[in-house]
Amino acid sequence: MIYLQRLNDMKVLLLGIMLFLAGNNLIAQKPFSGVLKYKASITIPDTNVVYKTWGVTIYTNDTVVRLETETDQFGVQVYIRNIQLNKAYLLLELDGNKYAIQTDLTKKSDSISRGYTVKKKFGSKKIAGVKARKYFVKDDNTVGFYCYFAKKMNGKFLQVYPEVKTLAVDYYIPSEDGLIHYELIEKKDEVVNRDLFGIPSDYKRISFEEFMHVFYSTNEQ
Repeated sequence: MIYLQRLNDMKVLLLGIMLFLAGNNLIAQKPFSGVLKYKASITIPDTNVVYKTWGVTIYTNDTVVRLETETDQFGVQVYIRNIQLNKAYLLLELDGNKYAIQTDLTKKSDSISRGYTVKKKFGSKKIAGVKARKYFVKDDNTVGFYCYFAKKMNGKFLQVYPEVKTLAVDYYIPSEDGLIHYELIEKKDEVVNRDLFGIPSDYKRISFEEFMHVFYSTNEQ
């Protein structure tokens, strides 16, 4: 049971992280330094029943992004991405050991199926003080859902659907476990401590393949 919970947490964590691997967003926008806080929830397929919620926090100085994701089994996990250098690490603790897992940003992610359409719709609203435009997303396996993207904030910090070049502030991601909903609940403009963007010296740097070998080996014992 513990192993299955760990595996489920890992799947949700990696799905969120894969959103950063869709590519860089190069549109000209006003630089942003500060904090973005999202509330995430997942519903049981074909129902409106929410069975899990968690928090996602993004820190950025406009060139480096730190993503913190709450998980039941792994605690708060950290993903650090240097947009300019195209490098990224996932900081994760497993059974008392600390790992900095390098991810390859040069490879395109298939975590989000490209079998979908995104259409701009009439309508807008403010979400956490951010003016946002309305879009309709339809994929092969859902009836579709409405998402909102900021009018003026660059989407490079959290690129969800590449067709829309601005920041996603209220959106859905289909998964095999249900529909995941992310909503921005707080935006703060501030100077972020640069130490948040470094890799701690007590973390072992390994590849994703090496970590998965450690993960499965640990849970088979």
